Amino acid sequence: MSRLFTRPSRLLAAGLLGATLGLGGLAAPAHAETGGNTMQVDGRVLPDGRLEVTETITFAGDLPRQFEQRFALTEDTLDRAHYSFDVDSVTAKAGGKDLGLTITTQDEAKTVAVNTSGAKGPVTISYVVTGAAREAAPVAGEPARTEVTWNVLQGLDVPLSQVSGGIDTPGAISFVNCESGPVQRLSPCTTFGGGTHGSPQPSFTDGPRAAGEVITLDFAVPGSVVAPNARIEHKWSLDRAFSVNRNTLLASLLPLLLGGALLFWLHRRAGRDLEEHQITPVAEFTPVGPGESSFTVLHDVRPGHVGTVADERVDPIDVTATLLDLAVRGWLRIVELPRDGAHKALDWTFERTAGGEGDLRPFELHLLDAVAPAEGPAAVVSTISEAVTPVVERVQHELYADVVQRGWFDRSPEQTRSRWTMLGWATLVLAIIATIGLVTFTTFGLVGFALTALALGALLIAQEMPRRTTHGSALLAGLSALASQLRTQPTAQLPTGRELAELSRILPYAVVLGGRERWVDALVAADDDDTPDGDDLDWYRAPGDWHLRDLPDSLNAFIVSVQGQLFGR
Repeated sequence: MSRLFTRPSRLLAAGLLGATLGLGGLAAPAHAETGGNTMQVDGRVLPDGRLEVTETITFAGDLPRQFEQRFALTEDTLDRAHYSFDVDSVTAKAGGKDLGLTITTQDEAKTVAVNTSGAKGPVTISYVVTGAAREAAPVAGEPARTEVTWNVLQGLDVPLSQVSGGIDTPGAISFVNCESGPVQRLSPCTTFGGGTHGSPQPSFTDGPRAAGEVITLDFAVPGSVVAPNARIEHKWSLDRAFSVNRNTLLASLLPLLLGGALLFWLHRRAGRDLEEHQITPVAEFTPVGPGESSFTVLHDVRPGHVGTVADERVDPIDVTATLLDLAVRGWLRIVELPRDGAHKALDWTFERTAGGEGDLRPFELHLLDAVAPAEGPAAVVSTISEAVTPVVERVQHELYADVVQRGWFDRSPEQTRSRWTMLGWATLVLAIIATIGLVTFTTFGLVGFALTALALGALLIAQEMPRRTTHGSALLAGLSALASQLRTQPTAQLPTGRELAELSRILPYAVVLGGRERWVDALVAADDDDTPDGDDLDWYRAPGDWHLRDLPDSLNAFIVSVQGQLFGR
């Protein structure tokens, strides 16, 4: 850990303290036999931040045939990052002659093997370090500084009894520190100092040092004379990829706000219904006598239209209501089949009739042909999906086309949803790709989450993008009014003698808009005798022992069965 001196007096104190420690002969930790080998380290800091180092090793006896020095090319930090160094221009000499070198780089280290066979005298190893100059932490009121940190002794496979040295710097140093020992257990060097009038340059002495131990020299110079050249590389981790700080939070919040505003604007501009302050009534209860009202459908709005305009999609309930409406209007008849056993489920088939009330819209005609063809057997509800599946997509398209033709939508709700959904999926794919890139290469993974959330939002609003025209909005208001009426209109005020017919006409609309149970109960209440009612309803036939009181169970089972078959197709 560096020691910071903010006044010259503190630098002087540090130098005097280091000298006192050295002169005091404080005992150094015990080491293996050092053999009397010594090293002198001389260095020079260049203005571009590079550090030139020369090591002079004097062996106490004969030189070994070969020795090695290993230079670490990385230094880990506390936040899953590391500094990277380059060690270049490595040379070795003895007695003025170049020595043979074998240089290998692996495992984030460069190993230099020096062949000293036949050499005499001290061995000099020179090299240049790039990446040791770092931008120092700023101090209020003081100019920028560059901190130079380097292991002036490292990875040497021979022991040393004494190590000393100094570094020439282009400017006065503001602090100096020196630590030595095993890599994981460093302690202050024997002496170190600098930054004083008598000793302006950083210097140190230490020893003895066993093979493989290090001496780390750390000092700071003015940033104006030495440029930092440190390279810091981050190791990937989820914590780092999704860093939470002011920058990442702001970077995530910005696209969320802008993207959310864009989605809101798109929905308001392209998906919001055109306003219409008038109401188009769908049906009404018209007074026909004292305390009596007749149910009248207006503007030829069919139950299939009702559901499609109400929720902008063709659902199984719309198909079911259309089947009931075709039966009530006399185009087909729903026939409840006798049970084969007491525990058998109810089942139904259909009978096509000669004709019915009103015309047939294309979607009604194809549905009628599917369940009760003019030629061939009619469908059975338990297997109705086999008959309807081949035509259901066509029925849906024709119903969507019908609501467009009637002027309730500008374009098919299905096509509108499909187009915006495709855009949403494309946006989601791009957001996921961007998230992968941000998580892999940056600390802004939260931005990827924000982009993904916006893409999911685009998929959600895609379902709301079909837009009703002014006529569609007016019809929707009329549907809301009719739904309220179906839940509140007295069921006992229908024309006398025509209760079954009137209640039957209401039923398909009540299936879609709600209130079905109260109108079915009114049908049950219209039964004024105990005789079987299997043929009392023109549109529904049942076995001979069937009564109108059985209609709620029969009709509920019919609706559930048809929808279940259509959902399961």
